[in-house]
Amino acid sequence: MAIISGIVAAVGAIGAAIGGAVSSFLGGWAALGATLLKAAAGIGLNLLASAIAGKPQDKASFSVQGRLQTGGTVPRSIVVGQTATAGSLVYANTWGSSGGTPNAYITQVISLADYPVKALTGILVNGILCELGTQAHAQYGFPVLEYRKGGKDHLWVKFYDGTQATSDSFVVNTVSSSERPYEPSRVGRGIAYAICTSRVNDELYSGFPQFKFIVDGMRQYDPSRDDTVGGVGPQRRNDPATWGGDGDYLPVVQVYNLLLGIRWNTQWLYGLQNTSIRRIPAAHAIQQIAKCRALIAGPDGNEPTYRSGAEVQVGAPIRDALEGILTAGQGRLAEIGGVYKPYVGEPDAPAMFFSDDDILSTESQSFTPFFGLSDTVNGITATYPSPDNGWNPAEAPPLYNPGYEAEDGNRRLLADVDLDFVPYKGQVQRLMKSALAEARRARRHTIVMPPRFWVLEPGDVIAWTSERNGYINKQFRVDGVIDQPNLDVVLDITEVDPTDYDWDQETDYRPPVDGTIAPGWPVPQPMYGWQVEPAILYDSDGNPRRPSIRVICAPDQDDVRNVWVQVRLKSSGDVVFDSDSTAYDAPYQWVLNGTFLPNTTYQVRGQFVPDSPRSADWSGWLDVTTDNVKLMPGLDFDPYSGVVGFDQLGPDLANYQDWLGTGLRDIHETLEELDARVADQEGGNSYERQQLREQMKVTYNTVTAEYERRVEVLAEADHALALRIETLTASVFDPNTGLPAVATAVSALQTEVSTIDGKVTAVSNSILELDSTVGRFSAEGKFRVSTEATPSGALARIGLSVAASEGDQTSSASIFLDAIAGGLSRVAINADQFVVIAGNDVKRPFVVQGGSIFANELFVNWAQITDVNIGWAQIENAVINNAVFGTTNLDYDSVSARAQFNGSGSLALTDANNVWWTIGTLMIANPNPTAVLLHIVGNYSGSLGPNTSGTFSMRVVNETTGEVAFSNSFSFSTGGSSAQQSRDINSMALTVADIRGNNTYRVQIMKSTGTMPGANFDTKMMWQKR
Repeated sequence: MAIISGIVAAVGAIGAAIGGAVSSFLGGWAALGATLLKAAAGIGLNLLASAIAGKPQDKASFSVQGRLQTGGTVPRSIVVGQTATAGSLVYANTWGSSGGTPNAYITQVISLADYPVKALTGILVNGILCELGTQAHAQYGFPVLEYRKGGKDHLWVKFYDGTQATSDSFVVNTVSSSERPYEPSRVGRGIAYAICTSRVNDELYSGFPQFKFIVDGMRQYDPSRDDTVGGVGPQRRNDPATWGGDGDYLPVVQVYNLLLGIRWNTQWLYGLQNTSIRRIPAAHAIQQIAKCRALIAGPDGNEPTYRSGAEVQVGAPIRDALEGILTAGQGRLAEIGGVYKPYVGEPDAPAMFFSDDDILSTESQSFTPFFGLSDTVNGITATYPSPDNGWNPAEAPPLYNPGYEAEDGNRRLLADVDLDFVPYKGQVQRLMKSALAEARRARRHTIVMPPRFWVLEPGDVIAWTSERNGYINKQFRVDGVIDQPNLDVVLDITEVDPTDYDWDQETDYRPPVDGTIAPGWPVPQPMYGWQVEPAILYDSDGNPRRPSIRVICAPDQDDVRNVWVQVRLKSSGDVVFDSDSTAYDAPYQWVLNGTFLPNTTYQVRGQFVPDSPRSADWSGWLDVTTDNVKLMPGLDFDPYSGVVGFDQLGPDLANYQDWLGTGLRDIHETLEELDARVADQEGGNSYERQQLREQMKVTYNTVTAEYERRVEVLAEADHALALRIETLTASVFDPNTGLPAVATAVSALQTEVSTIDGKVTAVSNSILELDSTVGRFSAEGKFRVSTEATPSGALARIGLSVAASEGDQTSSASIFLDAIAGGLSRVAINADQFVVIAGNDVKRPFVVQGGSIFANELFVNWAQITDVNIGWAQIENAVINNAVFGTTNLDYDSVSARAQFNGSGSLALTDANNVWWTIGTLMIANPNPTAVLLHIVGNYSGSLGPNTSGTFSMRVVNETTGEVAFSNSFSFSTGGSSAQQSRDINSMALTVADIRGNNTYRVQIMKSTGTMPGANFDTKMMWQKR
């Protein structure tokens, strides 16, 4: 039986049906093989050719889904390449309050794809391309900057790429309600989704916001990046973790993966189901992938020749998806005995050369020299998804050819093509040009060749030199082959020309007319008549007390309720005054009730606050220098004067926090950039790269434990990189409470040396992050060490922080150490309370809290103090310019001598009663007959046995003179059990006797009577001599 191969439209069951029909025909009419082959080869997987030929297109649509889908029958979809989608609504609920408005927030959970994707690269809100901020809200996600008004965000987006292992705690714990619950079990494994949270604002929204998400689609296996099958790179078919790169956007890579079948966790999702990898030759696929990847001039510089991207509904016939993708590369799919070979772009080099003498003249031949009028095309129009038009369908500039029209009797015969998989305007026009040129090539032959032509396959290109037809190495594409029983070969061939794919960006490209996708907000009201000048605040007696600022604006502005004023320090940019409470009323000038420094330059701006929900613009910043007004002469001073970098502490702290928080993100971005950059390099580039990956995961019911380690080393010209990242994750879902509990530990090390523009830079990083979350409670700890050295300097930094959160409430503390070669080193501590403890002395710490310092003892060389409240002071020398004393007994000699005593002791049961026991002595040198002032602080206690009473005493006595300077005692009784009582002492005593010379003071204690009496004493005594 003869065997037929061709460029076919059938895949799977349809292919089997066509194959069966062909076999039945050949079984009866083998002699009619040439006619049958001509009919079979006319079925091609080339949507452009089909459209140009005027064939009906009853196929699935892959245009951008611009409207959010809802309901329970939304089909699953995957995303290949880059495209935009409105997604499908999974969950929505209103919650919270803002400014007294209940249900002020709405949160929508929107599914973007039913297979993990690489990234969310952009978002359109109500048709407007928007920018996401760089600092994410802890719960809501990244703010949409176009919806930031009055310093407040009104729209946030959080994205999950489909690899998540837990549900979103914000939706579960905050958005969910009893009426509309969102259970912790809703993880969305394998589903990429976005969480969009909007805050009510009449000025920004006229209804619920509508979204389009720009998505980088699924990671795919690229055989050209697999060095085990003839490519260059680390990808492996059996290891999805190695997939992904620039091949994800190339049509042949996408076709290759569809033919092998798309699977998630080994479960089939889309594509063919049981295709052996041997049925898609890797060497041929790599050759065609290279044609897609080859750079060509585009509107924005060089770009890959063929790229494709779209959202594919898994209910769409696989044939339609393959056709749509191949359209993006002017491609065809050949099926040769169950082997699939995709072809794209210009024809390959000829596989064989032949002449008229090689054709078997004894067999019938056929020749089609031109098309009929109904099949003739001389112009093309195309529609494609245009990113410049909000990813809406756009018309490419139509392609006309007056020469072709003249050949066709001055008729304009147009073909209209939908390029749903091509969101690239330059590629669209290249496809239109090459398709139209190829559509004009009508020559088609069916010939019979001898057995040496058995090696030809559909898709091959041959070159024919024919004196009869006037061909000189004219190229033809083999569209179909029949292998005859006698080993002859029937070929169906169509003329091709590589010049059809020539492209001159300067002359061939025509810029499309794009619309605008900028925000269409009403024009904001400007601030008119804005002026600022220095002012003074006076006390009730008319005395100038503090400096201030007067602001002035234009009168008679309609629909204005208030004036918003902001003041910042010119030197640092720090905002020191921010208020919108100033009522807009005559005389339209106001002295600000703020705290401003004297003789300091500020900048001031203003904005009208309308009554209605409309926008207003800020004025420019205007400079003003405050008057040099102080509380009283010499009293005002800056306690931080001379502190290096004090004005920058706020921005520096923010930079420290950002540096510490982005450590792991920087490592991951380095890995992604490394993968992308290495993926872009060709095999001839000079570099060496090795990877090591380890991963373990166990799951039992709702409990999961994971470990992953990745090590990368790279060496190339002027660049060396080594990094390691380890991740440990443990998660439990409590079946009783439904609360998720997740603990994560991530450790990373990175070293890198690079040379850029002749400058060598060496960088090292060590990062440790710990996170624990249970329900709405979470805690985290971060530690990072970073060093950097260049020929011109060096920097070292250490940062550590801790944070604990309950919902929106977060408590945090951090420490940062900085050292700069040739510069100032710094230790910065940020906490609600800073405590330093010496040894175990927890009762006398050094504490900084709320801008105040608490300490037991301070030793200061010099101090400038505005106001002070002293309970007790010992001053050796003082110059007091103006003093007011309540009561003082200081005489002409002032305080001439001092000393202090600390002592403690105890009496046991065996110690005698009614005897004064000395626990310490203090020697006082007294040069003149004046009084000695004693300050005695301490406590003493006594203990007694059951059913007894006793007395405990303490005194200070001058042994030299016998004078008792201080005494104290107490008594108590006990009942049926032992007891203990104590007495605190804080007393002043004065010895007035004439005690010239050295005098010895004794501290004594005594116990009397009682059963089992004992005593303990702890006393401090200080004396001073005037």
